[in-house]
Amino acid sequence: MVNVYKAENNELVKKSLTNSNIKDLNPIETRTWIDLNKPTLEILQSLSKLTNIPMSLLNSALDEEESAHIDNEDDNVLIVLDVPYIDKETNNISTKPFIIAYNSDYFLTISKYNNTLIPNLLNKVKNLKPQKQLRFTLLIIYNLAKEFISTLKHIDSQTKDVEKRLHTSMKNKEIFELMDINKTFVYISNAISANKVVLNKLLKSSLYKKYDEDIDLIEDTEVELNQAAEMCNLYRDILAGTMDAFASIISNNLNIVMKTLTIITIVISIPTLIASIFGMNVDLPFVDENKYGFYIIIAISVVLAILGAILLIYFTRNKKPKK
Repeated sequence: MVNVYKAENNELVKKSLTNSNIKDLNPIETRTWIDLNKPTLEILQSLSKLTNIPMSLLNSALDEEESAHIDNEDDNVLIVLDVPYIDKETNNISTKPFIIAYNSDYFLTISKYNNTLIPNLLNKVKNLKPQKQLRFTLLIIYNLAKEFISTLKHIDSQTKDVEKRLHTSMKNKEIFELMDINKTFVYISNAISANKVVLNKLLKSSLYKKYDEDIDLIEDTEVELNQAAEMCNLYRDILAGTMDAFASIISNNLNIVMKTLTIITIVISIPTLIASIFGMNVDLPFVDENKYGFYIIIAISVVLAILGAILLIYFTRNKKPKK
């Protein structure tokens, strides 16, 4: 899908095109914003010819492993950002590239994976002006930082859900889930750091004109990125401590189970011992004097087993560790 936006009378006029009628863009009005979602190679080649933005820059949109950076060729600028991406089928969270490419006449945003950043930008920011390229780029990065914060909160809710299940579980499944979440935090942390580097290069570059009206937006963008980085580090540290704590809890629960099984084994061994002794061609006591002698022996075995269980439980619960 290709959406074309142009600012007219302080309003953003939208025109949507499908892949089949992309040629309707010829010629494209200048000072236009073109947003592409899941573009094909053919669409990128067509837009490259129509906007005079080199295909060598637009090819980055097709590489899902492309890292965040800034590049330029003649008067054309490429900005690659890392954005959060949630796979709806597996619910796995990762980071994917988001492309900004522009020259003096056209501003392109290209995303093959993330389909929430631009709609959220359009909903939250009124009176967008694509012709103000630096300000527009800063708005995208600002909302990108907001999206990272929202994603981190989503991951934190997943972590809490796994923690609840861990309270009553002694299996490794939940630990593996926490390990996967921890890896996600690592990817997101690296993505936020890379985006911060891109922002710093953007602000220091001589290619970009600075305006006083952008100072507040620049500061807000830096604050949001720093907040996202701090949240990610905080959640990752908490998760690491939680994993260590629950690993110890699972080990402790296993020790408790083993202790219980040991007590049961010892208690059962008492009547087993008595039965073994009197099973070796030995005359049973009380049998000659009392017809209930066999049952008396069984009763004595049960009583001894119960007493043994009480003593074991008492000493294991009341044994104080040495100082």
